[in-house]
Amino acid sequence: MARERAEILAIALDSAVVRTRRVAWRSADPHIDLVGRFGGSALALAIVAEDARSGCATVPFVIAVGDAVRRGLPTAARACIASRAPLNRRYADGHVGGRLGVQLAGHASALVLRGTIAVPDAVLVLDARGVARIEISPGIRGLEIPERSARLRRVFPGSALLVCGPAGDARVPYASLANESVPPSFVGRGGMGAVLGGLGLTAIVVDNSAHPRVIPETDRGDPPSSALLLESARLRARALGGTFESRGSDAPADPGDRKGCRGCPTPCGYVFERSTGAIGARQSAIEALMRPLGLARFEDALTLLARCDALGVDAKEVGLALSLLVGDPETSIPLAGDVAALVRVLDDVPMRRGLGARIAGGSSALARELGVDAPLTRGGAARADSDLASLLGQCISTRGADPMRTFAFLAADVPDRARLARLVAPWNLPAGAEDPHNPAGKGRLVAWTESFLAVVDAAGFCAFSAAALLADGIVDLDELARWIAPEAVRLDLGEDGRALLAAGATIALLQRDLARTHGASADDDRPHFAAAHLDRPGMLDEYRRFRGLDADGSPTDAARRAVGTLAVLDLHGELADVAASSIRPTVARRRGHVVLRATGPLGLALGSPRRVELDLPASLVEVLDAASAAHPGARSWLVRDAHALPIAARGGRRLVGTEFIADGDELDLVLALSGG
Repeated sequence: MARERAEILAIALDSAVVRTRRVAWRSADPHIDLVGRFGGSALALAIVAEDARSGCATVPFVIAVGDAVRRGLPTAARACIASRAPLNRRYADGHVGGRLGVQLAGHASALVLRGTIAVPDAVLVLDARGVARIEISPGIRGLEIPERSARLRRVFPGSALLVCGPAGDARVPYASLANESVPPSFVGRGGMGAVLGGLGLTAIVVDNSAHPRVIPETDRGDPPSSALLLESARLRARALGGTFESRGSDAPADPGDRKGCRGCPTPCGYVFERSTGAIGARQSAIEALMRPLGLARFEDALTLLARCDALGVDAKEVGLALSLLVGDPETSIPLAGDVAALVRVLDDVPMRRGLGARIAGGSSALARELGVDAPLTRGGAARADSDLASLLGQCISTRGADPMRTFAFLAADVPDRARLARLVAPWNLPAGAEDPHNPAGKGRLVAWTESFLAVVDAAGFCAFSAAALLADGIVDLDELARWIAPEAVRLDLGEDGRALLAAGATIALLQRDLARTHGASADDDRPHFAAAHLDRPGMLDEYRRFRGLDADGSPTDAARRAVGTLAVLDLHGELADVAASSIRPTVARRRGHVVLRATGPLGLALGSPRRVELDLPASLVEVLDAASAAHPGARSWLVRDAHALPIAARGGRRLVGTEFIADGDELDLVLALSGG
């Protein structure tokens, strides 16, 4: 089969002049060249890596789309935004939904901007012919994101937008970018808004009259359909509960509309309609802006989030920076619990005045000023998470700390050890690996997740959908690979799940090399706030072994020889691990009861709280089977193919491995998909 080269639209900005040319992707470095052929976020990474290899003085701003977006797979509608991050001077990328990915796919696989425009109020427009021009929108820099977007939607109806806010204009290093949706989706942890602002642009418009060049299906079998996605209990729960599915007490029971990506039957974005307009909110943003700032009301956190969105700043970075001000005894104005005072500080950030000036450089700079040890990784906000896989994932990821680029969802969301072991095979699963508080096996679970998510993002398929399909047992890794693997992965590595993971590992190793080029050190993998946990056996040491890294965090010679081959998955030299025991307790079983509690759609289906009678002690799947037999309407939320779907906690502690449930136990069931 012919190996097509990705087509790139290279746009040079020079004062008031714009030049557009089409080039085919190519690098003289075989590793960079291969990763670029994978497309999407992998192509964006390769473009930035090629610039670094060739010593290019300018920093490219890249928008790329993956193979699954061009093929029109359901939930594959995101564009990757990438550059060198102002926040830490390392590579960073993120994804944004809306029209941008689909409409850019009609022009090219990637758009690459370099240079600067020296005229005020400049908007870059990519027309239907794929030719770029600059249009002036007088006074647009005096507007906030909602007003900027509304103006551009009127002028360019139906077009895709990527809009910078006042924070991006002012090059605040954690400025974000908004798409054209109402309310918008945002991208840019690491400061992509500051990169666009640094180019002299307030927005990018991609004309709506271009259409994707759809790649015909050949021997891949039926692609994942909307009906297949609806078989996932996790995706259905997320559609009903948004990213608040496991924490219903933090959000109104029914905020109103949901929003999601093109073709997604299970939209996970919640839209809150308020007198000031619609606000899109996710749990991780609300968490960052609520309790750490002394805010007790969800509405107060929502107010602060709306100001973050209007100015175009990353809410998680704002939350950590403001929490450091709240905790500083030298802060001149009491801030804790005062949403109006916190909003005033935030409004001063783009002008760099008052307390706003103190947080304008980001949480890392403020932590250094105050001499405090904050939860930071690679210069950005992180989470001091008790889940060890989540903690390790944040610290080692060269792409930043966003949940679905770092979170080992297998360790958090797959309650059944047998299913978890099948997913990571042929890697062994050590005893205790499924316990989120046990360091055993966390390094390999994080390495597996990093590889998986790197290639899913390269394809442009939704990471949440891919994770849920695996976690719920709807498909196996081989089936998923046949549907979503980019063409270059199929041609160069193979068509099964192992080839998919090898492609992801190859991407991750290039990320490592690029990070070193940008100045990364071994200390980047071991931030002080988490060092004690990272040093535990099974954590950082195991991750480096499975990823093929030396003690400094750089790829070993063996890893470099293995990139682009299946051998990149076999760098660990693993010794045999002791499997967890599955022997039933020897105590006699007798009739008893268990109380099951749940929230959201699972709670409604179950009739929570629900008393279940059966012979005990019993395994979790036996308890859920008994509940299903008594209440058949709840079965699709509880059990699939003799495997438990929800995770269960007893007395606030998650059940793991082969722990058994006793008479009188009360279990909290959670059917959630981590991240977001």
